[in-house]
This record gives sequence, structure tokens and C-alpha cells, in this order.
Amino acid sequence: VPPRINKYYILDLQPQNSLVRFAVEQGHRVFMVSWRNVGEDLGHLTWDDYVEKGVLKALEVARAISGAEKVNALGFCVGGTLLGVALAVAAAKGGSAVQSATFLASMLDFSDTGDIGLFIDESSVAFRDAAIGKGGIMPGRDLAIVFSALRANDLVWAYVVNNYLKGKPPEAFDLLYWN
Repeated sequence: VPPRINKYYILDLQPQNSLVRFAVEQGHRVFMVSWRNVGEDLGHLTWDDYVEKGVLKALEVARAISGAEKVNALGFCVGGTLLGVALAVAAAKGGSAVQSATFLASMLDFSDTGDIGLFIDESSVAFRDAAIGKGGIMPGRDLAIVFSALRANDLVWAYVVNNYLKGKPPEAFDLLYWN
């Protein structure tokens, strides 16, 4: 389960750094969630909708296609958080179709949020909700700013020093495609 803000191929960008390729080479059958591009028509969707109509439905479809009673699941970033919630919902309903779950860079315990806490505390969330308004869509540029602030040394200052001060052209970095 990828984050909703990235495309499914975040885990399959190039042959040399493809988690999908590695999993297939190990004999796993791989299914990927592809989130729709969100427009105003989908701005009303909630976290619960993404859990039920996204993650739980994807697990159901993967089981139906593969014929497996249980599947292995992987969640990345907030996609892992969605997966964790989906597993809890499934367990509360009496069972789970997941044999094992792997979480990459996923927050499941929000009691100590670390650096991201600056952006998800009550006042920041209230401010963001007011800025987003009734449309329910956060501009991509706003997300890019948050991620750049979280990794300022890697995503901002390295470019300032190398590009601006040293005049070096930036190296291609496939993970920054969305920024």
C-alpha cells in the first residue's frame, strides 16, 4: 500500500532500486494499489473510506485473483499507517486476510511523533483544515514544502550548497519526481 500522495510505482522506479522486482525474483506474486488522482469530486473522501474502499478492498481483490486464503501485505509511509488501521478494523470484525504485514517508514504509534509533530499537532491540523476548506484537497506544493522541511539537509541545503554556491548541476533523484 503506497502513500496516497505517491503513485504505486514509488516501489518500482528503476531496475536497480525496485522492491517489486526483488519480490518477484524471490517468487512472490505482487499486487499494487494505484490511488486515483484526487480532484474536487473525491475531496469528500475520509480516512475511513481509504481504509474500507481502498486497503480492505485491495486485500479482497488480491485474495480473489490469487486464490490465496491469506496474503502478505506491505505498506509504505502513510500507506503503512492505512494498512495498520485496516488490519485493526479487520481484526475487530473477526479476522484478517493477511498472513504477514511489513511497514516501511510508517507511523503506527503517534505518542511520540518526532519531527513530524510540528506539522500534525492540533493547531497545525486546524490551520490546515481551514486552509483546505470544503474542497478537501491539499495542494501538492504544500505537501512538498512539508517534506522539504522535514529533510531540509537532504532536500534543501544540499541543493543550495552544490547548485547555487558550487555551480554543480543537480544529480537525478527519482524519489523527488513528485516535488
